[in-house]
Amino acid sequence: MSNRPGLLTPQVPTRESPHYRRVWRTAAFEIALLLIGVGLILLITRVLPIAFGGTQRRLIGVALAVSPLGLWALVSYRAERQAQQPRSRLLLVIGLTLLAANAIGVPLVDRLFAPDSWLANADGLTRLFGYTLTAGITAEFLKFAVIRYSVWQDCFRIRIDGVAYSMAAAIAYGAVLNVNFALNEIAEPAAIALRVAGVTLSQLAIGTIMGYWLGELKFSKPAIFWLPLSLGFAALLQGLYTVLRGSFVVGGFSGSATGSLPAIGLGAAIGLVALIFPIVSFLINSANARERRSPEFLR
Repeated sequence: MSNRPGLLTPQVPTRESPHYRRVWRTAAFEIALLLIGVGLILLITRVLPIAFGGTQRRLIGVALAVSPLGLWALVSYRAERQAQQPRSRLLLVIGLTLLAANAIGVPLVDRLFAPDSWLANADGLTRLFGYTLTAGITAEFLKFAVIRYSVWQDCFRIRIDGVAYSMAAAIAYGAVLNVNFALNEIAEPAAIALRVAGVTLSQLAIGTIMGYWLGELKFSKPAIFWLPLSLGFAALLQGLYTVLRGSFVVGGFSGSATGSLPAIGLGAAIGLVALIFPIVSFLINSANARERRSPEFLR
């Protein structure tokens, strides 16, 4: 279908064009490559058990921590540059999120809130709300602030743009979390690969929630209370994922530890992607369909 304006089908900025990058398709391809890479690392370390020194493990850990950002550049950003109508300022979102996470997010959570130190022996519900109100709300608010005050006003053209920019911010924020873990914890490459993939996928999945509502804020003008509710819900999911991941760690709960069942943490993140991606896609498609049936569109 042509997107050229006409008398009966005027061009509307919220209608998705085939000339834009297909966000869900490139995200799925990135996730598949990431999981294939993790699988190869697990296979190699099982078949060829190699003893690495502390420095070597840190270097390998940092390389694994930034690999999702490299995949995003190779797949999504490359596809964006090749699209007829590319989204602008994606690298700005990446850079600002890296700075915000490293300068504000990680120090605030690890040094000021320090939830691991006072939630270690708490019950599950206390841990859920503890991580929600510390690590969860910090991560989601910083990503929201970066997008809202850098690209929301000028760069949003259709609803799916919110998801595209939120995914970029999520990849960057997850990279900072993963690099911080790799530098401060000495773990085997297989455990680091599982953790990196889990953190990246959870950030991607949960980040699309705020991306959806930022798109709605731009094009539908929902009631003002929906935005803080969506921020709180995204933070709650971050807290839930942290609790679920920590519940499978042997030897006590820690948001930054590794244990004998780290693959279950990755499974929880895959579950979030499988649940949230279709829901957000359905909500965006439904909103676009309602708009196409509106009198203003048909006029």
